Amino acid sequence: MNFIFNYLSQNNHYLSIIGILIFLTIAFIFSKNKKHIKLSRILIALAMQFAIAYLILNTKIGQTIFHKIAMGFNKINFFAEEGIKFVFGNLAIPTESWGYIFAIKVLPIIIFFGALTSLLYHLGIIQFFVKIITVLISPILGTSGAETLCTAANSMLDPSAATLLIKSELKHLTDSEMFTILVAAMSTITASLIAVYGSIGIPMLHLITASIMSIPGAILISKILFPETDSPRTAAGNKIKLEKDSSNILDAISTGTSTGLNIALAVGAMLMVFIGLMNMLDFGIEKITGYFFETSYTLNQLLGSSFSGVAYIIGIAKQDTIAAGALLGQKLALNEFVAFANMLKMTLNPRSTIILTYAICGFANFSVIGILIGAVGSLIPSRRNFITKYGFKVLLAGTLVNLLNAAIASLII
Repeated sequence: MNFIFNYLSQNNHYLSIIGILIFLTIAFIFSKNKKHIKLSRILIALAMQFAIAYLILNTKIGQTIFHKIAMGFNKINFFAEEGIKFVFGNLAIPTESWGYIFAIKVLPIIIFFGALTSLLYHLGIIQFFVKIITVLISPILGTSGAETLCTAANSMLDPSAATLLIKSELKHLTDSEMFTILVAAMSTITASLIAVYGSIGIPMLHLITASIMSIPGAILISKILFPETDSPRTAAGNKIKLEKDSSNILDAISTGTSTGLNIALAVGAMLMVFIGLMNMLDFGIEKITGYFFETSYTLNQLLGSSFSGVAYIIGIAKQDTIAAGALLGQKLALNEFVAFANMLKMTLNPRSTIILTYAICGFANFSVIGILIGAVGSLIPSRRNFITKYGFKVLLAGTLVNLLNAAIASLII
């Protein structure tokens, strides 16, 4: 008993347990059909999240394997940098007088990974690993092959590519399957962005862990919010036909490069706009609050105060809750890129930084609702209304998955 008490008291672990219960309760409150929630599926998915986190973070074999995976990402970054240096020359060397140029050092990595993932997809390597994950998870959680496959793929590919994996099954998806796929798209990030965030200084081991934890996490939260009431076509081990969208290797590389370029341009444009707007809004809030109150307030202070309670119950150190709350608010209102970039500028407790990595590591923000309507909705025009109807519920689910990951990681580290 003393061991349990001491463990719960250490680093306020008991708060993380409270946080987990709160997040699950919120999902239950907003559930579409509470009587169809399968408690056994929820408990198994939660246990799976804990097992993944413990295996990677607290066992020697897990740390060794995933450290090597992280090193592999770093090695791929090195190969990408060789191409960047060839095109941009000395501008790609941050030690020169002009320093670190984000557009040159970071955005081209997205293009390189776009081509690489497209090549791996054409060769069937991505499908192989996704199928292994599906075979391991689907029978245990009782989920359909289509939703499990797409959920697993979202931890590597962008939502459009992950959805294309089950192209032949899209028109047959049940509402619950569709909801799960959308939640997976919200709560994960792509392999290319894992590489990018790792290149700017975010711990890559934790990015990878968070992305893998989001696979059972997305299923857990989605099956509370939107339980299955129909009979999925790909249940009970029915096979899914995986289709390729490229004719040969050169076509795959070319298509992936174009896709990566579009994503890199979109990321760069969004960062310029969002950071500019955020500074403009910050200026306006500071001036307005300074006019009406004795003390002026900044946007970060308002976001920090609003989300500090959430930061506290996922295990963030008390002295960091305001700063962490601001980052959680930025991630939700803007995107994870802005939140990660600002996190690196802060002097936080190392443990708080790790926990925040899990909480921020996901696409769950308001702008992604529009992206899902445009990208996934174009693949399944008949379900566009479904996405618009449940867009905010999907956002809630994706946010809960990321916060649940953070609270679980907090209990283990």
